[in-house]
Amino acid sequence: MSLECRGTVAPGFELVRHVFQSLLTRGWDIGSAFSVFMHGKPVVNLFGGIRDKSAPNPLPYDGDTIQLVASNTKFVESLCIVLLVDRDLLRYDDRIVDYWSEFANHDAQKAKVTVRQLMMHRAGLAVFDSQLTDAELFNLEVQAKFLERQKQLPEFFQPEPQDANWGSLNPAPPQVYHAVSRGLYASQLLRRVDPKHRTLGQFFQDEFATPLGLQFWIGLPENEEHRVAPIHPALGTEVMKLLNNQANIDIEPNDPRYQLFDYELEFFKQLLTQPSSIPHRALNCLAPNDVAPYVLGNHRKIRACELPSSNGVGNAQSLAKLAALTVGYGVLGEQRIFSQPNTLEQAIKCADFYAIDGMMLTPIPFTQGGFARLLAWDDLKTVTFGWGGAGGQMVRFVPELNLGCAYLTNTAGVRQAMNDPRANALLKVTIECARQLQG
Repeated sequence: MSLECRGTVAPGFELVRHVFQSLLTRGWDIGSAFSVFMHGKPVVNLFGGIRDKSAPNPLPYDGDTIQLVASNTKFVESLCIVLLVDRDLLRYDDRIVDYWSEFANHDAQKAKVTVRQLMMHRAGLAVFDSQLTDAELFNLEVQAKFLERQKQLPEFFQPEPQDANWGSLNPAPPQVYHAVSRGLYASQLLRRVDPKHRTLGQFFQDEFATPLGLQFWIGLPENEEHRVAPIHPALGTEVMKLLNNQANIDIEPNDPRYQLFDYELEFFKQLLTQPSSIPHRALNCLAPNDVAPYVLGNHRKIRACELPSSNGVGNAQSLAKLAALTVGYGVLGEQRIFSQPNTLEQAIKCADFYAIDGMMLTPIPFTQGGFARLLAWDDLKTVTFGWGGAGGQMVRFVPELNLGCAYLTNTAGVRQAMNDPRANALLKVTIECARQLQG
Protein backbone atom coordinates (compact mmCIF):
# COMPACT_ATOMS: atom_id res chain seq x y z
CA MET A 1 0.00 0.00 0.00
CA SER A 2 1.42 3.38 -0.99
CA LEU A 3 2.38 5.79 1.78
CA GLU A 4 1.88 8.76 -0.50
CA CYS A 5 -0.47 11.35 0.92
CA ARG A 6 -3.55 12.30 -1.03
CA GLY A 7 -5.90 15.25 -0.95
CA THR A 8 -5.64 18.95 -1.65
CA VAL A 9 -3.82 22.05 -0.43
CA ALA A 10 -4.53 25.64 -1.46
CA PRO A 11 -1.72 27.84 -2.82
CA GLY A 12 0.50 28.97 0.03
CA PHE A 13 0.03 25.80 2.09
CA GLU A 14 2.33 23.49 0.09
CA LEU A 15 4.71 23.09 3.05
CA VAL A 16 1.88 21.50 5.03
CA ARG A 17 1.73 18.68 2.49
CA HIS A 18 5.50 18.20 2.84
CA VAL A 19 5.31 17.85 6.63
CA PHE A 20 2.28 15.56 6.45
CA GLN A 21 4.02 13.35 3.89
CA SER A 22 7.15 13.16 6.05
CA LEU A 23 5.15 11.70 8.95
CA LEU A 24 3.97 8.87 6.71
CA THR A 25 7.38 8.32 5.11
CA ARG A 26 9.17 8.15 8.47
CA GLY A 27 6.65 5.63 9.76
CA TRP A 28 5.35 7.92 12.48
CA ASP A 29 1.83 7.46 11.10
CA ILE A 30 0.25 4.29 9.74
CA GLY A 31 -2.79 6.24 8.61
CA SER A 32 -3.77 9.83 9.28
CA ALA A 33 -5.60 12.94 8.11
CA PHE A 34 -5.14 16.69 8.50
CA SER A 35 -7.60 19.41 7.59
CA VAL A 36 -7.46 23.21 7.77
CA PHE A 37 -9.99 25.99 7.21
CA MET A 38 -8.99 29.66 6.99
CA HIS A 39 -11.56 32.45 6.95
CA GLY A 40 -14.21 29.74 6.64
CA LYS A 41 -12.71 28.23 3.48
CA PRO A 42 -11.04 24.79 3.20
CA VAL A 43 -7.31 25.22 2.48
CA VAL A 44 -5.91 21.80 3.45
CA ASN A 45 -7.54 18.37 3.29
CA LEU A 46 -4.94 15.60 3.39
CA PHE A 47 -5.05 11.90 4.22
CA GLY A 48 -2.75 8.98 3.65
CA GLY A 49 -1.46 5.59 4.75
CA ILE A 50 -3.64 2.61 5.53
CA ARG A 51 -6.76 2.14 7.60
CA ASP A 52 -5.95 -1.15 9.33
CA LYS A 53 -2.49 -2.71 9.07
CA SER A 54 -3.76 -6.01 10.49
CA ALA A 55 -6.29 -6.53 7.67
CA PRO A 56 -5.43 -9.17 5.00
CA ASN A 57 -6.05 -6.60 2.28
CA PRO A 58 -5.60 -3.21 3.94
CA LEU A 59 -7.77 -0.37 2.73
CA PRO A 60 -6.32 3.11 2.31
CA TYR A 61 -6.87 5.72 4.98
CA ASP A 62 -8.94 8.01 2.77
CA GLY A 63 -11.67 10.61 2.83
CA ASP A 64 -14.25 7.96 3.75
CA THR A 65 -12.29 6.83 6.82
CA ILE A 66 -13.50 7.67 10.31
CA GLN A 67 -11.86 6.92 13.64
CA LEU A 68 -12.00 7.45 17.38
CA VAL A 69 -10.93 10.99 18.25
CA ALA A 70 -10.59 10.37 22.02
CA SER A 71 -10.63 13.57 24.08
CA ASN A 72 -11.02 15.72 20.98
CA THR A 73 -14.65 14.84 21.66
CA LYS A 74 -14.50 17.37 24.50
CA PHE A 75 -14.29 20.08 21.84
CA VAL A 76 -17.63 18.89 20.46
CA GLU A 77 -19.09 18.56 23.95
CA SER A 78 -18.01 22.13 24.73
CA LEU A 79 -19.68 23.47 21.59
CA CYS A 80 -22.98 21.94 22.67
CA ILE A 81 -22.79 23.66 26.06
CA VAL A 82 -21.73 26.92 24.38
CA LEU A 83 -24.80 26.73 22.12
CA LEU A 84 -27.08 26.31 25.14
CA VAL A 85 -25.56 29.47 26.61
CA ASP A 86 -25.93 31.25 23.26
CA ARG A 87 -29.66 30.41 23.32
CA ASP A 88 -30.06 31.69 26.89
CA LEU A 89 -30.98 28.21 28.10
CA LEU A 90 -27.96 28.06 30.41
CA ARG A 91 -25.43 30.39 32.03
CA TYR A 92 -21.87 29.58 32.98
CA ASP A 93 -22.32 30.77 36.56
CA ASP A 94 -25.51 28.77 37.11
CA ARG A 95 -25.31 25.95 39.62
CA ILE A 96 -25.98 22.54 38.13
CA VAL A 97 -28.54 21.76 40.85
CA ASP A 98 -30.67 24.62 39.50
CA TYR A 99 -31.50 22.35 36.54
CA TRP A 100 -30.75 18.89 37.94
CA SER A 101 -32.00 18.89 41.50
CA GLU A 102 -30.80 15.35 42.30
CA PHE A 103 -27.25 16.09 41.07
CA ALA A 104 -25.82 16.84 44.52
CA ASN A 105 -27.54 13.97 46.35
CA HIS A 106 -27.88 16.11 49.51
CA ASP A 107 -24.16 17.02 49.45
CA ALA A 108 -23.86 20.72 50.31
CA GLN A 109 -20.48 21.15 48.64
CA LYS A 110 -21.42 19.31 45.45
CA ALA A 111 -24.53 21.50 45.26
CA LYS A 112 -22.26 24.52 44.77
CA VAL A 113 -20.74 23.27 41.49
CA THR A 114 -21.39 25.67 38.61
CA VAL A 115 -21.55 24.97 34.89
CA ARG A 116 -18.32 26.95 34.53
CA GLN A 117 -16.53 24.80 37.09
CA LEU A 118 -17.59 21.60 35.37
CA MET A 119 -16.35 22.84 31.99
CA MET A 120 -13.08 24.14 33.50
CA HIS A 121 -12.38 20.82 35.27
CA ARG A 122 -12.81 22.49 38.65
CA ALA A 123 -15.80 20.48 39.89
CA GLY A 124 -13.73 17.81 41.67
CA LEU A 125 -15.70 15.04 39.91
CA ALA A 126 -12.92 13.42 37.88
CA VAL A 127 -13.25 9.86 39.22
CA PHE A 128 -16.02 7.36 39.87
CA ASP A 129 -16.47 5.01 42.81
CA SER A 130 -16.72 1.99 40.48
CA GLN A 131 -16.37 1.04 36.83
CA LEU A 132 -19.32 1.88 34.62
CA THR A 133 -21.57 -1.09 33.86
CA ASP A 134 -23.38 -1.57 30.56
CA ALA A 135 -26.57 -0.30 32.18
CA GLU A 136 -24.80 2.84 33.35
CA LEU A 137 -23.43 3.39 29.85
CA PHE A 138 -26.63 2.83 27.88
CA ASN A 139 -29.56 3.48 30.25
CA LEU A 140 -29.82 7.21 30.87
CA GLU A 141 -31.84 6.94 34.07
CA VAL A 142 -29.46 4.38 35.57
CA GLN A 143 -26.56 6.56 34.49
CA ALA A 144 -28.09 9.61 36.19
CA LYS A 145 -28.41 7.71 39.48
CA PHE A 146 -24.78 6.60 39.16
CA LEU A 147 -23.59 10.19 38.67
CA GLU A 148 -25.76 11.55 41.46
CA ARG A 149 -24.15 9.25 44.02
CA GLN A 150 -20.59 10.22 43.08
CA LYS A 151 -18.55 12.14 45.63
CA GLN A 152 -16.16 14.98 44.92
CA LEU A 153 -12.43 14.88 45.46
CA PRO A 154 -12.54 17.57 48.18
CA GLU A 155 -8.97 18.72 47.60
CA PHE A 156 -9.91 19.61 44.02
CA PHE A 157 -12.98 21.75 44.64
CA GLN A 158 -13.31 25.32 45.82
CA PRO A 159 -16.69 27.09 45.64
CA GLU A 160 -16.77 30.13 43.39
CA PRO A 161 -17.20 33.60 44.88
CA GLN A 162 -20.65 35.10 44.55
CA ASP A 163 -19.31 38.17 42.76
CA ALA A 164 -17.96 38.30 39.22
CA ASN A 165 -14.28 37.91 40.17
CA TRP A 166 -13.96 34.18 39.50
CA GLY A 167 -11.26 34.80 36.90
CA SER A 168 -8.90 36.77 39.13
CA LEU A 169 -8.58 34.40 42.09
CA ASN A 170 -4.96 34.07 43.23
CA PRO A 171 -3.89 31.49 44.15
CA ALA A 172 -5.92 29.75 41.50
CA PRO A 173 -8.63 27.27 42.50
CA PRO A 174 -7.63 23.59 42.24
CA GLN A 175 -8.19 21.72 39.00
CA VAL A 176 -8.30 18.04 38.05
CA TYR A 177 -8.89 16.90 34.47
CA HIS A 178 -12.27 15.16 34.08
CA ALA A 179 -11.07 12.74 31.39
CA VAL A 180 -14.25 10.69 31.02
CA SER A 181 -16.66 12.13 33.56
CA ARG A 182 -17.20 15.69 32.27
CA GLY A 183 -19.11 14.55 29.21
CA LEU A 184 -21.49 12.32 31.17
CA TYR A 185 -22.38 15.12 33.56
CA ALA A 186 -22.68 17.57 30.66
CA SER A 187 -25.01 15.26 28.74
CA GLN A 188 -27.28 14.73 31.74
CA LEU A 189 -27.35 18.50 32.30
CA LEU A 190 -28.15 19.12 28.63
CA ARG A 191 -31.07 16.66 28.74
CA ARG A 192 -32.65 18.74 31.49
CA VAL A 193 -32.02 22.10 29.84
CA ASP A 194 -32.86 21.23 26.24
CA PRO A 195 -36.59 21.70 25.53
CA LYS A 196 -36.50 18.45 23.51
CA HIS A 197 -34.65 16.55 26.28
CA ARG A 198 -32.07 15.14 23.88
CA THR A 199 -28.79 13.52 24.84
CA LEU A 200 -25.67 15.47 24.01
CA GLY A 201 -24.94 13.11 21.12
CA GLN A 202 -28.37 13.61 19.56
CA PHE A 203 -28.28 17.35 20.23
CA PHE A 204 -24.98 17.53 18.36
CA GLN A 205 -26.36 15.58 15.40
CA ASP A 206 -29.40 17.82 15.10
CA GLU A 207 -27.81 21.20 15.77
CA PHE A 208 -24.32 20.83 14.27
CA ALA A 209 -23.71 17.65 12.25
CA THR A 210 -26.79 17.75 10.03
CA PRO A 211 -26.77 21.46 9.09
CA LEU A 212 -22.99 21.44 8.54
CA GLY A 213 -22.85 18.07 6.76
CA LEU A 214 -20.41 16.57 9.26
CA GLN A 215 -19.19 12.99 9.41
CA PHE A 216 -19.01 12.78 13.20
CA TRP A 217 -20.93 10.91 15.90
CA ILE A 218 -21.02 10.54 19.66
CA GLY A 219 -22.51 7.07 19.72
CA LEU A 220 -21.61 5.58 16.35
CA PRO A 221 -24.47 3.98 14.36
CA GLU A 222 -23.75 0.36 13.50
CA ASN A 223 -24.16 1.03 9.77
CA GLU A 224 -21.07 3.29 9.89
CA GLU A 225 -18.82 0.69 11.50
CA HIS A 226 -17.30 -0.49 8.21
CA ARG A 227 -15.54 2.87 7.81
CA VAL A 228 -13.68 2.80 11.13
CA ALA A 229 -9.89 2.77 11.29
CA PRO A 230 -8.83 0.98 14.50
CA ILE A 231 -6.23 2.56 16.75
CA HIS A 232 -2.82 0.86 16.53
CA PRO A 233 -0.87 1.01 19.80
CA ALA A 234 2.42 0.75 17.86
CA LEU A 235 5.45 1.39 20.05
CA GLY A 236 3.37 3.26 22.57
CA THR A 237 2.30 0.08 24.35
CA GLU A 238 5.91 -0.97 24.77
CA VAL A 239 6.87 2.41 26.19
CA MET A 240 4.11 2.10 28.76
CA LYS A 241 5.44 -1.32 29.70
CA LEU A 242 8.96 0.07 29.89
CA LEU A 243 7.83 2.72 32.35
CA ASN A 244 6.49 -0.12 34.47
CA ASN A 245 9.80 -2.03 34.17
CA GLN A 246 8.07 -4.76 32.18
CA ALA A 247 10.03 -4.54 28.94
CA ASN A 248 13.31 -3.46 27.44
CA ILE A 249 13.11 -1.83 24.03
CA ASP A 250 15.32 0.25 21.81
CA ILE A 251 14.19 3.82 21.23
CA GLU A 252 15.93 6.01 18.71
CA PRO A 253 17.94 8.71 20.54
CA ASN A 254 16.33 12.15 20.50
CA ASP A 255 13.05 10.78 19.09
CA PRO A 256 10.57 13.47 20.21
CA ARG A 257 7.74 10.95 20.28
CA TYR A 258 9.31 9.42 23.40
CA GLN A 259 11.12 12.34 25.03
CA LEU A 260 8.55 12.60 27.76
CA PHE A 261 8.60 15.50 30.20
CA ASP A 262 8.93 14.59 33.87
CA TYR A 263 5.24 15.22 34.48
CA GLU A 264 4.33 12.89 31.58
CA LEU A 265 6.54 10.15 33.04
CA GLU A 266 4.94 10.63 36.43
CA PHE A 267 1.47 10.50 34.86
CA PHE A 268 2.20 7.13 33.25
CA LYS A 269 3.79 5.76 36.40
CA GLN A 270 0.65 6.62 38.33
CA LEU A 271 -1.60 5.25 35.60
CA LEU A 272 0.27 1.94 35.45
CA THR A 273 1.44 1.29 38.98
CA GLN A 274 -0.73 3.19 41.46
CA PRO A 275 -4.35 1.96 41.54
CA SER A 276 -5.33 4.64 44.04
CA SER A 277 -3.99 7.48 41.88
CA ILE A 278 -6.25 9.86 39.99
CA PRO A 279 -4.95 8.89 36.51
CA HIS A 280 -5.57 5.20 37.22
CA ARG A 281 -9.02 5.73 38.72
CA ALA A 282 -10.14 8.20 36.04
CA LEU A 283 -8.97 6.22 33.02
CA ASN A 284 -9.80 2.69 34.14
CA CYS A 285 -13.48 3.37 34.67
CA LEU A 286 -14.63 1.64 31.49
CA ALA A 287 -12.76 -1.65 31.19
CA PRO A 288 -10.53 -4.14 32.98
CA ASN A 289 -7.19 -2.72 34.03
CA ASP A 290 -5.25 -4.72 31.43
CA VAL A 291 -6.84 -2.81 28.52
CA ALA A 292 -4.96 0.34 27.50
CA PRO A 293 -7.41 3.28 27.78
CA TYR A 294 -6.52 4.71 24.38
CA VAL A 295 -7.43 1.52 22.48
CA LEU A 296 -10.80 1.06 24.19
CA GLY A 297 -12.36 2.63 21.12
CA ASN A 298 -11.47 -0.47 19.13
CA HIS A 299 -14.42 -2.17 20.83
CA ARG A 300 -17.88 -1.75 19.31
CA LYS A 301 -19.54 -1.32 22.71
CA ILE A 302 -17.45 1.74 23.49
CA ARG A 303 -18.13 3.30 20.09
CA ALA A 304 -21.86 2.60 20.38
CA CYS A 305 -22.54 4.33 23.70
CA GLU A 306 -22.37 8.07 24.33
CA LEU A 307 -19.23 9.23 26.15
CA PRO A 308 -19.17 12.91 25.17
CA SER A 309 -15.71 13.47 26.61
CA SER A 310 -13.94 10.60 24.95
CA ASN A 311 -15.64 8.40 22.33
CA GLY A 312 -16.50 10.62 19.37
CA VAL A 313 -15.90 9.01 15.99
CA GLY A 314 -15.44 11.00 12.81
CA ASN A 315 -12.93 12.53 10.42
CA ALA A 316 -10.46 15.40 10.58
CA GLN A 317 -12.35 17.55 8.09
CA SER A 318 -15.46 17.55 10.27
CA LEU A 319 -13.51 18.58 13.36
CA ALA A 320 -11.69 21.29 11.40
CA LYS A 321 -15.02 22.55 10.09
CA LEU A 322 -16.29 22.82 13.68
CA ALA A 323 -13.15 24.72 14.64
CA ALA A 324 -13.71 27.06 11.67
CA LEU A 325 -17.32 27.58 12.73
CA THR A 326 -16.19 28.46 16.25
CA VAL A 327 -13.49 30.92 15.24
CA GLY A 328 -15.97 32.40 12.76
CA TYR A 329 -18.32 33.41 15.59
CA GLY A 330 -20.73 30.59 14.85
CA VAL A 331 -20.99 31.27 11.13
CA LEU A 332 -19.67 29.00 8.38
CA GLY A 333 -20.73 29.61 4.81
CA GLU A 334 -24.49 30.04 4.77
CA GLN A 335 -24.93 28.37 8.15
CA ARG A 336 -25.31 30.47 11.29
CA ILE A 337 -25.30 28.39 14.47
CA PHE A 338 -24.64 31.04 17.14
CA SER A 339 -27.08 33.92 17.40
CA GLN A 340 -25.31 36.28 19.80
CA PRO A 341 -22.23 38.33 18.84
CA ASN A 342 -20.39 37.77 22.15
CA THR A 343 -20.82 33.99 22.32
CA LEU A 344 -17.23 33.23 21.28
CA GLU A 345 -15.79 35.95 23.50
CA GLN A 346 -17.59 34.50 26.51
CA ALA A 347 -16.74 30.90 25.63
CA ILE A 348 -12.98 31.54 25.50
CA LYS A 349 -12.86 33.63 28.67
CA CYS A 350 -10.10 32.23 30.85
CA ALA A 351 -8.92 32.80 34.41
CA ASP A 352 -5.87 34.95 35.05
CA PHE A 353 -4.27 32.25 37.18
CA TYR A 354 -4.47 28.48 37.04
CA ALA A 355 -3.16 25.63 39.16
CA ILE A 356 -1.21 22.49 38.36
CA ASP A 357 -3.79 19.98 37.17
CA GLY A 358 -4.22 17.10 39.61
CA MET A 359 -4.36 14.50 36.84
CA MET A 360 -2.26 15.92 34.01
CA LEU A 361 0.33 17.13 36.56
CA THR A 362 1.06 20.37 34.71
CA PRO A 363 -0.80 23.70 34.52
CA ILE A 364 -3.41 23.72 31.73
CA PRO A 365 -5.76 26.70 31.42
CA PHE A 366 -9.32 25.87 30.40
CA THR A 367 -11.89 28.47 29.41
CA GLN A 368 -15.37 28.71 30.88
CA GLY A 369 -16.72 27.20 27.66
CA GLY A 370 -14.50 24.15 28.16
CA PHE A 371 -11.71 24.73 25.61
CA ALA A 372 -8.04 24.59 26.52
CA ARG A 373 -6.07 27.79 25.91
CA LEU A 374 -2.69 26.76 24.51
CA LEU A 375 0.27 28.53 22.98
CA ALA A 376 1.32 27.10 19.64
CA TRP A 377 4.27 24.75 19.96
CA ASP A 378 7.61 26.49 19.12
CA ASP A 379 5.68 29.71 18.54
CA LEU A 380 4.88 31.16 21.93
CA LYS A 381 3.25 34.25 20.48
CA THR A 382 0.27 32.48 18.90
CA VAL A 383 -2.70 31.72 21.16
CA THR A 384 -4.79 28.72 20.14
CA PHE A 385 -7.90 27.15 21.65
CA GLY A 386 -9.13 23.57 21.45
CA TRP A 387 -7.71 20.36 22.80
CA GLY A 388 -6.22 17.02 21.85
CA GLY A 389 -6.83 13.36 22.39
CA ALA A 390 -5.02 10.24 23.55
CA GLY A 391 -2.69 8.90 20.91
CA GLY A 392 -1.94 12.25 19.25
CA GLN A 393 -5.29 13.64 18.06
CA MET A 394 -5.63 17.43 17.82
CA VAL A 395 -8.24 20.13 17.13
CA ARG A 396 -7.46 23.86 17.41
CA PHE A 397 -8.72 27.25 16.36
CA VAL A 398 -6.62 30.41 16.13
CA PRO A 399 -8.63 33.64 16.46
CA GLU A 400 -5.73 35.84 15.33
CA LEU A 401 -5.61 34.05 11.95
CA ASN A 402 -9.27 32.98 11.66
CA LEU A 403 -7.95 29.44 11.39
CA GLY A 404 -9.38 26.06 12.37
CA CYS A 405 -7.58 22.73 12.00
CA ALA A 406 -7.68 19.10 13.07
CA TYR A 407 -5.31 16.13 12.91
CA LEU A 408 -6.24 12.48 13.43
CA THR A 409 -3.97 9.46 13.46
CA ASN A 410 -4.62 5.75 13.93
CA THR A 411 -1.09 5.36 15.34
CA ALA A 412 -1.19 5.95 19.08
CA GLY A 413 1.64 7.90 20.65
CA VAL A 414 2.31 8.37 24.35
CA ARG A 415 2.74 12.13 24.68
CA GLN A 416 0.05 14.14 26.44
CA ALA A 417 -2.58 15.87 24.35
CA MET A 418 -0.69 19.14 23.89
CA ASN A 419 2.76 17.60 23.37
CA ASP A 420 2.46 15.20 20.43
CA PRO A 421 5.27 16.16 17.99
CA ARG A 422 3.28 15.12 14.90
CA ALA A 423 0.29 17.31 15.66
CA ASN A 424 2.53 20.16 16.77
CA ALA A 425 4.65 20.00 13.61
CA LEU A 426 1.52 20.29 11.48
CA LEU A 427 0.12 23.11 13.63
CA LYS A 428 3.42 25.01 13.46
CA VAL A 429 3.80 24.82 9.67
CA THR A 430 0.13 25.71 9.18
CA ILE A 431 0.49 28.84 11.30
CA GLU A 432 3.67 29.78 9.43
CA CYS A 433 1.93 29.42 6.07
CA ALA A 434 -1.09 31.40 7.27
CA ARG A 435 1.15 34.20 8.53
CA GLN A 436 2.95 34.38 5.19
CA LEU A 437 -0.37 34.71 3.38
CA GLN A 438 -1.62 37.28 5.84
CA GLY A 439 1.51 39.37 5.26
